[in-house]
Amino acid sequence: MKITVKPRRGWRRVTFRVPDETLEGIEELCERYGFRLEEAIRIILLHGYVDDEVDADEEAFEKLEKEVDALEKELYGLEGKWSPLKFRSYYIALDNQNLGIQLSGMIAENKMLRKVLGKEERDFSKVEELIHYYMAFGDKD
Repeated sequence: MKITVKPRRGWRRVTFRVPDETLEGIEELCERYGFRLEEAIRIILLHGYVDDEVDADEEAFEKLEKEVDALEKELYGLEGKWSPLKFRSYYIALDNQNLGIQLSGMIAENKMLRKVLGKEERDFSKVEELIHYYMAFGDKD
């Protein structure tokens, strides 16, 4: 199980991995002596009942550094794929906005011509909703 501890002030967090057997033992002691699990873990951490030397060797740190490097490389690869997609989608949204403006003008012209020619009006409400959608980059009003 993972336990995340955060300070009262600040934004840093520390995460501990506790084996399930150890956590079960702590829970049994808590039930026996009437502590809450959070209180017991706080006491264990604050009063130094944790053995730091188990995983604190150089090999573990080197292994973690290699994992971090591999994850950074993967992140840069994903960013390399994501950036062009974001760029392209932004310009597609701008094109949609431009087409919405043109379509709005054409609808207004159509309404005016129908009025001049004495023809009945058409319902463009669905198209106008789409125009508002694209003019606001996806925010529906």
